[in-house]
Amino acid sequence: MIWKRIKKSSGEQEEKFREMMTEEKVTFKEKLMMVLSGFLVIVLPCLLVLLLFGLLILWIFGAL
Repeated sequence: MIWKRIKKSSGEQEEKFREMMTEEKVTFKEKLMMVLSGFLVIVLPCLLVLLLFGLLILWIFGAL
């Protein structure tokens, strides 16, 4: 299975990754863009699907 293919990281690799993450400075503008892009990609399509599903149910039961 996939779990057999995943290799465990060594302590050295983990330390290197941790250092890279702490050194990286993310500005407020970049954080804002990440949040807005996540909103556009995840939240808006979900709301659209729920709205369309609700309208379909209302149309089926004759409420529209």
